[in-house]
Amino acid sequence: MYDDLGIFKMAKAQMDWIAQRQEVLASNIANANTPRYLPKDIKPLDFKEVLAGTAQPDVGATTTNAKHIVPEVTPSPFKAVTQRRTFESTPDGNAVILEEQIAKVGDANSKYNAAAALFQKYQKMIKTASGSR
Repeated sequence: MYDDLGIFKMAKAQMDWIAQRQEVLASNIANANTPRYLPKDIKPLDFKEVLAGTAQPDVGATTTNAKHIVPEVTPSPFKAVTQRRTFESTPDGNAVILEEQIAKVGDANSKYNAAAALFQKYQKMIKTASGSR
Protein backbone atom coordinates (compact mmCIF):
# COMPACT_ATOMS: atom_id res chain seq x y z
CA MET A 1 0.00 0.00 0.00
CA TYR A 2 2.73 2.48 0.92
CA ASP A 3 5.19 1.39 -1.78
CA ASP A 4 3.80 3.86 -4.33
CA LEU A 5 4.19 6.90 -2.07
CA GLY A 6 7.52 8.70 -2.50
CA ILE A 7 8.05 9.57 1.16
CA PHE A 8 7.67 5.93 2.22
CA LYS A 9 9.90 4.74 -0.60
CA MET A 10 12.59 7.19 0.49
CA ALA A 11 12.28 6.28 4.18
CA LYS A 12 12.48 2.56 3.38
CA ALA A 13 15.49 3.08 1.10
CA GLN A 14 17.20 5.13 3.81
CA MET A 15 16.55 2.44 6.42
CA ASP A 16 17.82 -0.30 4.07
CA TRP A 17 20.93 1.73 3.27
CA ILE A 18 21.65 2.30 6.96
CA ALA A 19 21.17 -1.39 7.78
CA GLN A 20 23.68 -2.32 5.07
CA ARG A 21 26.07 0.37 6.30
CA GLN A 22 25.85 -0.96 9.87
CA GLU A 23 26.98 -4.38 8.57
CA VAL A 24 29.97 -2.84 6.78
CA LEU A 25 30.93 -0.74 9.80
CA ALA A 26 30.63 -3.77 12.08
CA SER A 27 32.94 -5.65 9.74
CA ASN A 28 35.44 -2.78 9.93
CA ILE A 29 35.36 -2.87 13.74
CA ALA A 30 35.70 -6.66 13.77
CA ASN A 31 38.80 -6.38 11.57
CA ALA A 32 40.45 -3.64 13.62
CA ASN A 33 43.43 -5.93 14.33
CA THR A 34 43.68 -7.59 10.91
CA PRO A 35 46.98 -6.74 9.17
CA ARG A 36 46.66 -4.64 5.97
CA TYR A 37 42.88 -4.29 6.38
CA LEU A 38 41.45 -1.13 4.84
CA PRO A 39 38.08 0.09 6.14
CA LYS A 40 35.06 0.04 3.86
CA ASP A 41 31.97 2.21 3.66
CA ILE A 42 28.80 2.38 1.59
CA LYS A 43 28.34 4.85 -1.25
CA PRO A 44 25.91 7.59 -0.13
CA LEU A 45 22.27 7.08 -1.05
CA ASP A 46 20.96 9.14 -3.98
CA PHE A 47 17.29 9.90 -3.43
CA LYS A 48 16.78 10.89 -7.09
CA GLU A 49 17.62 7.30 -8.03
CA VAL A 50 15.28 5.99 -5.33
CA LEU A 51 12.35 8.06 -6.57
CA ALA A 52 13.09 7.20 -10.19
CA GLY A 53 13.19 3.50 -9.29
CA THR A 54 16.73 3.01 -10.58
CA ALA A 55 18.41 2.49 -7.21
CA GLN A 56 18.20 -1.28 -7.42
CA PRO A 57 20.05 -3.03 -10.22
CA ASP A 58 18.19 -5.46 -12.45
CA VAL A 59 19.69 -8.80 -11.55
CA GLY A 60 17.91 -12.02 -12.17
CA ALA A 61 18.54 -15.73 -12.16
CA THR A 62 18.38 -17.81 -15.29
CA THR A 63 17.20 -21.39 -15.58
CA THR A 64 18.72 -24.07 -17.75
CA ASN A 65 15.66 -26.29 -17.75
CA ALA A 66 11.97 -25.45 -18.11
CA LYS A 67 11.26 -27.50 -14.95
CA HIS A 68 13.52 -25.36 -12.79
CA ILE A 69 11.98 -22.91 -10.38
CA VAL A 70 13.01 -19.33 -11.07
CA PRO A 71 14.22 -17.93 -7.74
CA GLU A 72 13.64 -14.34 -6.78
CA VAL A 73 17.03 -12.72 -6.42
CA THR A 74 17.14 -9.54 -4.38
CA PRO A 75 20.73 -8.35 -4.32
CA SER A 76 21.74 -5.46 -2.15
CA PRO A 77 21.79 -2.29 -4.26
CA PHE A 78 24.38 -0.81 -1.93
CA LYS A 79 27.97 -1.74 -2.60
CA ALA A 80 30.75 -1.42 -0.06
CA VAL A 81 33.77 0.46 -1.32
CA THR A 82 37.22 0.38 0.23
CA GLN A 83 38.38 3.69 1.56
CA ARG A 84 41.68 4.39 -0.16
CA ARG A 85 42.54 7.70 1.48
CA THR A 86 43.23 6.68 5.02
CA PHE A 87 45.00 9.17 7.21
CA GLU A 88 46.28 6.81 9.87
CA SER A 89 47.47 3.24 9.79
CA THR A 90 49.27 0.94 12.16
CA PRO A 91 52.72 -0.50 11.39
CA ASP A 92 51.05 -3.69 10.10
CA GLY A 93 49.06 -1.67 7.54
CA ASN A 94 45.67 -1.73 9.26
CA ALA A 95 43.88 1.57 8.65
CA VAL A 96 40.80 1.08 10.86
CA ILE A 97 40.41 3.93 13.35
CA LEU A 98 37.97 2.68 15.97
CA GLU A 99 36.89 6.14 17.08
CA GLU A 100 35.99 7.04 13.50
CA GLN A 101 34.04 3.81 13.02
CA ILE A 102 32.13 4.27 16.28
CA ALA A 103 31.25 7.85 15.25
CA LYS A 104 29.91 6.52 11.93
CA VAL A 105 27.86 3.88 13.77
CA GLY A 106 26.38 6.59 16.00
CA ASP A 107 25.58 8.75 12.97
CA ALA A 108 23.92 5.80 11.22
CA ASN A 109 21.86 5.10 14.35
CA SER A 110 20.63 8.69 14.46
CA LYS A 111 19.72 8.63 10.77
CA TYR A 112 17.90 5.31 11.18
CA ASN A 113 15.86 6.65 14.10
CA ALA A 114 14.97 9.77 12.10
CA ALA A 115 13.84 7.71 9.09
CA ALA A 116 11.78 5.39 11.32
CA ALA A 117 10.15 8.36 13.06
CA LEU A 118 9.37 9.95 9.70
CA PHE A 119 7.81 6.70 8.49
CA GLN A 120 5.67 6.41 11.63
CA LYS A 121 4.53 10.05 11.51
CA TYR A 122 3.43 9.83 7.88
CA GLN A 123 1.73 6.51 8.51
CA LYS A 124 -0.18 8.05 11.42
CA MET A 125 -1.08 11.07 9.26
CA ILE A 126 -2.50 8.84 6.51
CA LYS A 127 -4.51 6.81 9.02
CA THR A 128 -5.91 10.02 10.51
CA ALA A 129 -6.77 11.42 7.09
CA SER A 130 -8.50 8.21 6.03
CA GLY A 131 -10.51 8.08 9.27
CA SER A 132 -9.11 4.76 10.48
CA ARG A 133 -7.25 4.30 13.74
